[in-house]
Amino acid sequence: MDYEIDIDPAHSIIRLTVSARVVTPEMAEDMYICLSRLGSRGGPYGAIYDLSGVISTTIPTELVRGYARRTPCLPMARPHVVVGKEPAIYGLARLFQICGESIGSEFEVVHTLEAAYEIIRVCPEAFTRHLSPI
Repeated sequence: MDYEIDIDPAHSIIRLTVSARVVTPEMAEDMYICLSRLGSRGGPYGAIYDLSGVISTTIPTELVRGYARRTPCLPMARPHVVVGKEPAIYGLARLFQICGESIGSEFEVVHTLEAAYEIIRVCPEAFTRHLSPI
């Protein structure tokens, strides 16, 4: 699988870790569906979307804008943070943030996973429940 989902059950935080080096539109859609299913079963959840290992994507810019305008896969009642180390990934995450009318101010984009943990106020060890993609 190209991604993993872990939960910090004590703080209701979801961490999506993408292990693929290149993210395709099909993979993005699969992650959206999986997280939507998870979000419909509980929450509200805070979230960390760890794209720090991603070096490229085949997702066109217009599609990123379209993703930003649809209903979020997880309700935005709590902070959500995207981690993008590569400039192109970071930039597309910022584009998503800017274009997303429905994501509000609880959405951050950072360069490091450590910064994401700091914003969400959790530590890596807190993610004790591993879920296979649903």
